[in-house]
Amino acid sequence: SMAENPSTHSPGHRTGAETQAEPRCTIQMQTGFLDGPICGRPLHPAPAGVDREPVCLMHSSDPAKQSGELKIAFIDAFESILKKAGDSEAHFQHFVFPELEFSGREFKPSCSFYGATFTQAADFCDATFTQAADFYDATFTQAADFSEATFTQAAYFLSTTFTKTVDYEKTEFNWSADWTRSAFLGKADFRSTKFATKIEGEPGQPYATFALASFSNPNVIVFDNVDLSRARFHNRDVSEVRFSSSVVWGRQGKRKAAIYEESLALKEEPEISYSAVEQIYRQLQKNYDAQLDYSTANEFHFGGMEMRRLDAPTKGPLLALRRGLHRNLGMIALYRWASDYGNNYVKPMLWLLGTLVLLAALYPLPHIGLKQAATGNLLTYAAAKGLWSKAALFGMGFLTAIDTATFQRASEYVPAYPWGRALAIAETLLTSSLVTLLLLA
Repeated sequence: SMAENPSTHSPGHRTGAETQAEPRCTIQMQTGFLDGPICGRPLHPAPAGVDREPVCLMHSSDPAKQSGELKIAFIDAFESILKKAGDSEAHFQHFVFPELEFSGREFKPSCSFYGATFTQAADFCDATFTQAADFYDATFTQAADFSEATFTQAAYFLSTTFTKTVDYEKTEFNWSADWTRSAFLGKADFRSTKFATKIEGEPGQPYATFALASFSNPNVIVFDNVDLSRARFHNRDVSEVRFSSSVVWGRQGKRKAAIYEESLALKEEPEISYSAVEQIYRQLQKNYDAQLDYSTANEFHFGGMEMRRLDAPTKGPLLALRRGLHRNLGMIALYRWASDYGNNYVKPMLWLLGTLVLLAALYPLPHIGLKQAATGNLLTYAAAKGLWSKAALFGMGFLTAIDTATFQRASEYVPAYPWGRALAIAETLLTSSLVTLLLLA
């Protein structure tokens, strides 16, 4: 019947007699950004004021659909759509669903719930979607339960509104899942949720996207025991979202926690900038600092600083030179080479030791020279005879380097020439910085 099968042609193709004899539902069965056919089902005689315009039973907000004959008629039509779709496409766009039980059932066709409204609790627990499932722009006015459900193909929750709790505990996404611009007004559980980590033919795509999603209360958005190595949170503040210590992040080189957006920025994709990725890292650092998980917080601190180092100029003269200097010899770059942005105490210790050894070798050079404070005798390699004498001078230079680094006023040996005194000043600045980095690491 027409109550179960939408028309595949627009009302303009119907004859005037048909239109006068039996008015039809004019809701457009939209699919994503594409306009689909007009619904064409018989109009439902809903009470005045329930619907903005006359529509069929499937699109009506008539509260009488929650029980009785109308609910039975809705279920019959729904089941008929699924049956006739077979392994093709089932269209439920803009349907207004009463409370139905979907738990444990298998949806064989590709299902589009575009713009649908679920007026009561939506139970998809343990359901299986063998093809794509589209909940684009759908609204769940009560709790939505997708726990232990399986999405074999892509799952689209773009611009979906979850008014109450939504449960994805132990849900399995074998393909990409997208919550771009979705609104989570209540609690959301992603506990032991399985996101795809490798999809054949799509190696460079994110497999869980929360870009531009809205979390009204981020403290009740929970990610626990999930792999987020291919998840994307671009333009979404995650500083207060609850990420447990069991969350697995991506890796970048030797780093144990990196976000997927960094891989896009490193490829210099136009859709995301280094500064945007740095912002996400700062938010995650704040998040894990609040949890007292300083080890993971430091990983995100490193990631944020790396993005700042790589965020080199993109315009202007001598661009290649300026970019190279910024990334390799700028202050942030030196901070990295010296201590991994304060995360490594071994590096500043080695740099400090290397600096002292180098200066110990430089101080006895001619035109730099050392002199003995008590006697005023000049000591340089030029006056030394034999290897042992030069080794002794190196030892004197090492003592001078240590005295200079530790601000000793009564040193046994001091630089004899202006170049030596300038070198001592430079040593004081450099070793002080390295000691500070060592203490802060």
